Parts: sequence; C-alpha cells; structure tokens
Amino acid sequence: MAIDGNRIRILRKQFGLTQEELGKKMGVIKQTVSSWENNISEPNSEILLNMASVFDVSVDYLLGNDTPTNTFSICKREMTPGGYDNSIRHWILKTGLGYDEVAQKLGISEDLLMDYVEENITIPYQILIALSEICEVSTDCLLGLKSKSREKDLNNVLPFRYDYRIAKRIRKLCQESNVDTKSSFLENLLCLSSKEVFYLIEYGFIPHMDTLIKLADYFNVSTDYLLCQIDDQSEKVLHSFYQLDEDNKDIIIGKIKECIKEQRYESVAADPMPLKKTGTDSPK
Repeated sequence: MAIDGNRIRILRKQFGLTQEELGKKMGVIKQTVSSWENNISEPNSEILLNMASVFDVSVDYLLGNDTPTNTFSICKREMTPGGYDNSIRHWILKTGLGYDEVAQKLGISEDLLMDYVEENITIPYQILIALSEICEVSTDCLLGLKSKSREKDLNNVLPFRYDYRIAKRIRKLCQESNVDTKSSFLENLLCLSSKEVFYLIEYGFIPHMDTLIKLADYFNVSTDYLLCQIDDQSEKVLHSFYQLDEDNKDIIIGKIKECIKEQRYESVAADPMPLKKTGTDSPK
C-alpha cells in the first residue's frame, strides 16, 4: 500500500521539523520530502524504517494501516509520582496540529510553546486555558493530573478553569505564616504529590474538599476566604464573630438584621416614586 503523505506532514509538524530538517535526517533533500507529503513519490524501505524510528511510530501507521493511539509510544500514559508523562505534548499530538499551528493559535512563538511542552518554564494561566480549548480537554487532564478529560458542563464549557486569585491568596497566607511553598511541608500537610502542590500554588487547583478543609484549618481562615468569596475585612469580621459566646452572637445577629432593614429602607426611600398616569395629559 502507498505511503500516507499527509501523515508524514502531520508527524513532521508535531515534532517541530521543517521539510529540510526531516530531509537531513533521512539523507534526502527538501524537495524529496515535499514529494512524499504530496504523494508524488515514496521513500524506499530503508528510509521508511528510519522514518518510523524517528517519529516513534510503526511502519504500518506511515502506510495508513494503523491508528496513532496504537502506535504513538508517547501516548502510552504511564503513571509517575508527578502525574502523567508529557501530558501537554500528548494532547497537542492528538489534535493533529503542528506545534507551529498551535503556537499561532495561542499568539506565541513556537520556541516558547516548546518551553511549556518540555516544562522548561511554567505555563501561564491564560495560556493553559487557551490550550485547553484548542486540545478540547479539561485543564486538570492537560496538566497530567487525570488521564481522561472531564466532560463539558451544561453550558458546554470545559470544567476546571481555575481561579488564579485562589492561588494568589494561598501564596499570601503561606508567606504570612513563613511556609516554604517549595519544601515538602505542604505535600505532607495536604497528602498531595509535589506536582499537585505546585498546581495548587501556581493555578489554585484544589484536588478535593479535604485539601480545602486542611488549608483552612492550618491557616485558621474560612473556606470562603480561601475560595475568594469574601475579602480581608469580611474575614476579620467572621473570625471575630466566631470568638463570641452564644449570647453575644445573638446580639450581633439582631444588630445585623436591624442594619439590613435600615439599609433596605434607605435604598427604597432614595428611589423617586413614579408618577401615576391619570389617563389625560391636560391639567384639570
């Protein structure tokens, strides 16, 4: 069966190679690679074996007889202490897009994208969200914390769009309590892997409710505060309220109810009363 030129083109782009670079690896010129990709000519058996080795696929796949999920060794998701290996690379490969095409969609350079893929630098939150949409997988899956993507919600949106404010607040609490976020302390406190702690600090990823409860208990704050549902002032009020006995709590609750009633009354009084129509525009 004839070679599938389109698969060669896709694989070349996924590995970040130009036609000239692939040609050098195969011992041919750029034009020859172009002729393969356009199904004008075919490589000999020796080059075919070499190409399969370079792309880490079977010869059958290059001939169109196999599927990438059965042949890409990079897609064999082996668990490691940090999660799933090469998760971002894996999901980009599954899109069928080249790295240059993905980088263009993200509005960044291909070199910068490869730094994210190789984990040379931390992928920013907004890039993570955009890449999640391109790959059509939930962000926890894209980060290698889950092997299968979560389904879209009722609004057709992929879940786990982390709130970066949560990460910022947790870092602030760690700084105030002299907790080294790069040490193993949080791993032991929260019973999380080093990668899970990293994503907690970097993106505000909270794996489960137990993590939230342990953080709130250790830092002596409310879960609402951790989730950025209330500000610093509200947290101080809440913390002070917890220290009151039951009688004083009842007094404070009564005062709060009075203030709410007054606030509502003032709000209504401030609105001008609409004039009622008499059915005629002329004065009597």
